[in-house]
Amino acid sequence: MKSTNREFEVVYTERELEEKVEEMKSWGYNRNDIHVLTDNADILNSVETQEGVHTHETETITDKFKSIFTGKDAVRDELTKLDLSQTEIDEFHDILESDGIVLYTDHRNDNRI
Repeated sequence: MKSTNREFEVVYTERELEEKVEEMKSWGYNRNDIHVLTDNADILNSVETQEGVHTHETETITDKFKSIFTGKDAVRDELTKLDLSQTEIDEFHDILESDGIVLYTDHRNDNRI
């Protein structure tokens, strides 16, 4: 596995997402350090109300067209940009395809308890 300078968490419901964002803040992360990846637009809309949390929809119409015309998976392309190993990309891709929500930070907080 590649070593990244990010923290990753996975949740499956909007309530878990809200709780995890609060937990990550208690670890010392600022809201603007936290990113949310999901293909559920409703969840994105609700989390956007939490000021400063970055949201990324993984399966937009544009992404679907890109995948059709290029033969590439737009979600995997986005995960690749995070400098993950192929195993991690596959794992997070499967989570997102199964309606999971991936949270990640811009950096690792080594002061976390």
